[in-house]
Amino acid sequence: MIFEITILDTTGRHLLRDAFLMESITTLIDFTSDVLRPWSESSVRKAYELSIRSEKDRHVFHRLDSLEAVMSFKNALYEHLVELTETPYWNI
Repeated sequence: MIFEITILDTTGRHLLRDAFLMESITTLIDFTSDVLRPWSESSVRKAYELSIRSEKDRHVFHRLDSLEAVMSFKNALYEHLVELTETPYWNI
């Protein structure tokens, strides 16, 4: 399934807009909930916004206080995607 990740800075400008493949919405939600758990949702009005959507709907929306948290999530996601592509399907 194709997903689109969008990250906006505190002024609403795009920092990242990219597409990636993942098996299913469930796989995406499981991964993102585990990775985003350490960072609480920002209550600050001007926060970094992270959203992930498919052609069906927006599945993840999270507001983060720091660029460090945004970059940590993005790096974890991309590392996970690389692991998925390197794992033979019969071992999944």
